[in-house]
Amino acid sequence: MAEFKLSGGCQCGAVRYTMHAPARSLVHCHCAMCRKVHGAVFVSFSEVPADKFTIEKGESNLANYDSSPGNHRRFCKTCGGHVVTTDDDLPDIVHLSTGTLDDGAHPGHPDGTESHIFVGSKVPWYEIHDGLPQTEEY
Repeated sequence: MAEFKLSGGCQCGAVRYTMHAPARSLVHCHCAMCRKVHGAVFVSFSEVPADKFTIEKGESNLANYDSSPGNHRRFCKTCGGHVVTTDDDLPDIVHLSTGTLDDGAHPGHPDGTESHIFVGSKVPWYEIHDGLPQTEEY
């Protein structure tokens, strides 16, 4: 079996990473904090095993913003691109900003593991029509 390997990084290229395993799942987060951080109606996170995620370049160029207790958002100091979020309560997972994968690569999550979370906080004018599971919280 071929080794799994996907790469990505921030917009300016100062930060580069590699995932060495498929994402466990993919969540589309509709919470107000994610909307503000990303400037988007919702953001997609790939849940990657922390021990299978490596910052290859620019670790020192990542800044940290703790948006809530135990929730660490890491972004490029140069371009401001959000790369990953870690949570003290989930130390074995890195929440990768899926849009930072090179060439729009599929993060490898298994079928049936994609969902919308925090839909109770979504903007009222956006309707979800994709048929994926939805939860009010996480």
